[in-house]
Order: sequence, then structure tokens, then C-alpha cells
Amino acid sequence: MHRRRFIELGLATSGLALGSTASANDNRYRPGGPWAPNERAVNYSGYLDNEQLGERLRRLDERSDRIELEQIGESAGRGDPIWEVTVGDGDERVHVINQIHGDEPTGAEAMVEILQRLAGGSGPKIDRILDELTITIVPRANPDGANFVGEDGLGDDGEFRQRRYNTTEWEEGDSRYKNENSYAYNLDVPGYDLNRGFSIIPGFSPGDENEDWWSVEDEEANLGTLDVPVDEVGLELQDGNPYDEIWNAGLNLNPETQAVTESFLGADPDWALTHHHQGPTAIPESADESPGPQRQSIMSVMAPYGPTHANLEDVDYASYVREGNPFMSVDAQTRSLQLAGLVPERMDQFGRGRLDTITRYAYGPLWGSYLDSLCPQTDAAGALYEVSHQSDDRGHKALGTMVKVSVEGIMATFERIADGSVHDVDEMSYFDLPIPEGIENPHDERGSPSQKR
Repeated sequence: MHRRRFIELGLATSGLALGSTASANDNRYRPGGPWAPNERAVNYSGYLDNEQLGERLRRLDERSDRIELEQIGESAGRGDPIWEVTVGDGDERVHVINQIHGDEPTGAEAMVEILQRLAGGSGPKIDRILDELTITIVPRANPDGANFVGEDGLGDDGEFRQRRYNTTEWEEGDSRYKNENSYAYNLDVPGYDLNRGFSIIPGFSPGDENEDWWSVEDEEANLGTLDVPVDEVGLELQDGNPYDEIWNAGLNLNPETQAVTESFLGADPDWALTHHHQGPTAIPESADESPGPQRQSIMSVMAPYGPTHANLEDVDYASYVREGNPFMSVDAQTRSLQLAGLVPERMDQFGRGRLDTITRYAYGPLWGSYLDSLCPQTDAAGALYEVSHQSDDRGHKALGTMVKVSVEGIMATFERIADGSVHDVDEMSYFDLPIPEGIENPHDERGSPSQKR
């Protein structure tokens, strides 16, 4: 079925398809979800591989003088290109990364569609985006995980699949210990969770850390965590001083995180966006709204924030947030909440259906993540878009709807930054969004944790 036809059918029947969750005894595969019951329902050829993505980007660059394409690095294992695309020449600067986890491909697919609009489209909204914004995009930050082929992930022949990690083996001398929070030492093919690997310390290079900052978690596996005293971070505290140290700091060991960091700092953004996937989730108590089962959430949005907002009485799950990120200015926190709050407004335009099932992804600081590590370095506001299901637990026929919601959310963000109306969003509306409930995939013995970022 063609993608556009699937989207039309999906929207027309969304009350039935997305509003039902499979029971443990329901082995039927339904296009559109809630998940693929077996490997045959997942067809990775539906996603752009690294070569195809590069070709699409080169074609856009050749056909449009609005696009600037540059290779900014290569992946650790496969040596595949990491691309950066710049579009627009406005004063407001936006930085976007996608697919830093290899099994979270929808952002890269959505970016190709968005770039096609910006490269060749016309009309007041497109013109305003190009005039007011300079947008720097890394379409795929983890080529290794996105294009894992064969037993070691590095070949051209054999099974093609996607996985969260890149393919880097630990090299002695990179640091005293492997970072327990980011290194998958127990996988057949080792690698890193790259969204735990950014460094919040400006100008940090592997080996700069003090030995006293390490806490050993597993002597036998030589695993540890890097806990950095706050006064050693090198960033000014913008919102209180709630911590003595930050925990699980990233080491910036991998060429992928190094390339993204250079791209980010070179862009010097006012706004930072990142696209991910989460596990399958449902809207809490949605079955009480009308007859029928719970509705699945198609996307969660998340904003990073610091003590000013973490300490508000309206904010729940405080034990997870703790005090948030105190290196973020109050202005950047407010703008972050506005970024996340505008997405549900766009999706409400579609009425009751798949695309208006937006929830709130529970925030807590990850000191090695793109948003928490890099946003404070340029006083950028940040937002995360998190569509439901990884590539291997939802059938490829659902791809069209996941791309659609991603395109709509990101384009709405560009439009409202460009016209200034992002500042009209009530930042507290973000906290009115429900936090989704994780739902178990009955066909997957691994379970389906909802917290994936």
C-alpha cells in the first residue's frame, strides 16, 4: 500500500486501529499497530539505508540553491558519512538531530520530507521560515545502528536490521573506565548509547577527567560512572545550585557525538530539537472517556527545565525530575516548555484521531544527552519528539503515520519560531499533558519500556 493511501486510511479509521491494544492472546497483525507480532511484519527495506539517505540529500543539494550539504564526520564502525544540512538564512538559529539511536528511524525519514518542502516549496509559511531561521540538521547521527548488516553490523551482505547502539569496541586509554551508563558491554557486538555520550563540559576531550570523579560500579567488567563536581563543569549556574555533582556524565568518546557537538557549537543555536522513539504507550484513563479500550499515544513531547519549573507545585513525578538542569537559564526553560506545548495545539487541528494523541514524556536530566549537555552551552531552548514504537516492534506499514506526525510537529515548530508565536504558548500547558502508560508487547519477551530517550 502506498504511504499516502495508508495515511488517509489510517486517519479515517484511527478510532478503531489506534484505540485498541493487543491482548496476550491476540496474535493478529493489524496494519497501523499496535505492534508487529513477528519478524515478518517488519520490513527494514521500508527505511532509507545510509547510501539511499546520502543520495536523497545530494539530489536535494544539487536541485536547490537553498540547501547546503556537508559531511561532518563518519561513523565509528562502518565509516559511513554523517551529514549536515543547512537551510535558511535568518537570525534565529535552530539545530536538529535525528536517529541518534539506530532503531529510531522516523526522524530521518521525516527530515527528508521536510527538506523537500523547504528546498522546493513556496508560500508565506515556507518563505517566512527561510527568511527568519537558519536551520542546521543532522538527519542521521548514528549510521552504524541505522544500517546494522550481518553478524558484526559492518558488512554489506547478510541480515539488515537496526539497533540502538553504534559499533565501537572499547579501546584502552580512552578513559579509565567504560561508562556504565552508555556502553553495551554485554552485546555480541559492542557499542555505545550515543545519547549518553555527550559532554556537558565545554571543550572536553577524553582523558581530561579527574580520576577522583570516577565511581566503580563493576570491577570485573571494568565499568564505572563519571560523577563531576558542579564547580568543575565549567558552565555558569543559571538557576540555583541544587547539586554537589552531576552523575553519569558523558565522555564524548565517539566520532558521532564529536561531530554532532561540533555541528551544534558551530551553529550556535537558540533552539535545539531531537527526534526519538519510545516504547508502546497508552493515554491513561482514556478508556473512561468513551466506550472501548485505551487509546495509544502516537507521540510524546519533552522539554528540559531546571529548578524554577521543577519546583512548581503543579509538576508531578518530582523524584524523577529532582531539580532538573540548573545550567539552563529561566528564559531557556520557558522557551523549551513553549516548544513542547505547541505540538499538541497543531495536532488538535486534526480532530479526534491518531495525530491528536500527544502525551508528555517524563523529564529527568541525562547529563550525557544531547539536550542536557549541549543546550546550556549556547543558552538554547530544547525539545524532544518521541514517537511510539521502535522500528523492530511496530510493522513497517505504520511508518507513514509516524512520519506524518513527526513532519507536522517539526514543521509547526519551525513555523511558530519563525513568526514569533511560539512565545504566545502558555508554557504551563505542557504540564497539562498526561504522562503515558507503558503497555507490554505480548509478542516480545524483552518487554516494552516506555522510557527510551
